[in-house]
Amino acid sequence: MSKPSLHQYYLSLISNLVSELFFYIPKNEIRDDIIEKLDFLNSTNIFNTIFVVDYYKGPIEFKTGRDNTRLLLKENDLDKNIFGLLEKKSEVPLHELNYVLDKYFELAECLFYITNWMDSNIAKTLRTDGTVTGIFYMQSITYKKHFEILVKNFYPTKDIIPKGNFNALQLIETYFPDIASQYNKHTEHTAPTPTTSCGVQEEMQPPLNKTKKQPLITEIDAEKILLEQVFNVDFKKLN
Repeated sequence: MSKPSLHQYYLSLISNLVSELFFYIPKNEIRDDIIEKLDFLNSTNIFNTIFVVDYYKGPIEFKTGRDNTRLLLKENDLDKNIFGLLEKKSEVPLHELNYVLDKYFELAECLFYITNWMDSNIAKTLRTDGTVTGIFYMQSITYKKHFEILVKNFYPTKDIIPKGNFNALQLIETYFPDIASQYNKHTEHTAPTPTTSCGVQEEMQPPLNKTKKQPLITEIDAEKILLEQVFNVDFKKLN
């Protein structure tokens, strides 16, 4: 049997990452002009409805009573991805691994943010019971843990963090202060001390006022990214 290609391997990572993903799209977050241009948004009851990326069937509407056994295996599937990426370090050239890793980072980052946002906003958007609320809470914790493990194992310094769909460094600073602290220590340790031509340390200038942090991403952008990742909608062609 031939060895799977690097592309096939990447697709297997994505399969583990998005399988059993629960999501919803609030109608008031998508502009009317965009809805009008997309037939499937007009012909299907997609808004304010919970969907799940079923392991066998792909995206389907979530129904009460569905067997959610695979949800319990989600963390294990994500751990398999981490182990697989670690093993690839010794199997493929570094530039090939970095390409796959950075693409994976972008999607893992997106799903961490999206699942966290959905968990925080579900009560304001949908009428749900304790079971559904628990699913979204457990899901957000699982993706958060996975993204944290990914960053710790493959991005030891902040200068190699991919740009991604979000402000990844601000995301890490907000949700993973221990990682941010290590990044800052590394920067302080490696940064050269400013000196004059005689080797005497220059007088330090007062620190500049920090600019006000911008939101990591708007709610509308978050929903657009979800539509693009799950339904392959190209919003650039709609504007």
